[in-house]
Amino acid sequence: MSIWTSIKSGVTKYRSSKRRNKTIRYMFPAVLGMAGVLAAMSISAVSSSFVVLESNVQTVKTGELFEVIIKASVHTPVNAVDLKVNFPKDKLQVFSVDRGQSVLTIWTEDPVVTNNSVRFSGGTFRRGFIGSHEVATINFRALETGQYNVSISDVTLIAGDGTGTAVAVAPQSRSTLSLFTFDDSTSAEELRVMVQSGAVTDLNNDGRVTLQDISAFMGAWSSQSQFFDFDQDGKMTFRDFSIILADFFLQ
Repeated sequence: MSIWTSIKSGVTKYRSSKRRNKTIRYMFPAVLGMAGVLAAMSISAVSSSFVVLESNVQTVKTGELFEVIIKASVHTPVNAVDLKVNFPKDKLQVFSVDRGQSVLTIWTEDPVVTNNSVRFSGGTFRRGFIGSHEVATINFRALETGQYNVSISDVTLIAGDGTGTAVAVAPQSRSTLSLFTFDDSTSAEELRVMVQSGAVTDLNNDGRVTLQDISAFMGAWSSQSQFFDFDQDGKMTFRDFSIILADFFLQ
């Protein structure tokens, strides 16, 4: 090898190393910046109040019963709750309402079941509760096959400060629980396609994946207040986090 070849080889390696170091130098602040944003969003989500729906199933056979649990997660003492749970009356039937584990001990009226909703309104003798607590459990019976949604609306949380101050409700309270009903004629593949089609990362249903959706995901992950399983593996993991991030950056 000539001396000029050796010199050119050394220059090439230096330039390559310099570019790589420059890339790494700019990459770390970007990664750290993103981590800081996500950490801030997680703290923000935990220090907010919202109401969510949980279910013991994602798929249910027609004719069978299943539970939908209503939970209030509050960051400041709340002593009164009013909300409505909406459901499609042609696909679901309210079999019963269970208040045995409710954080509410005084009810202004029994839960009112109308054509397509159940209203809950009550309070507690205490100054107020804080953290995540069950409001009630609705036992539904599945009537027809297909995909359907159960959602929360008209949420009012009142602080236990003696002044009747309304507590701000975060966007999670507009959450929708997607469920899938099948019968003996539904194939496993049809059910799999239905479930995958319902795994959306637009958590607040505003038509796009935004920082609010990522914040809601991280808040649910931190407080275990809601279950988001985008890859349908039966668990809420870092892979689900990567999916919602990808949808945010690639849309």
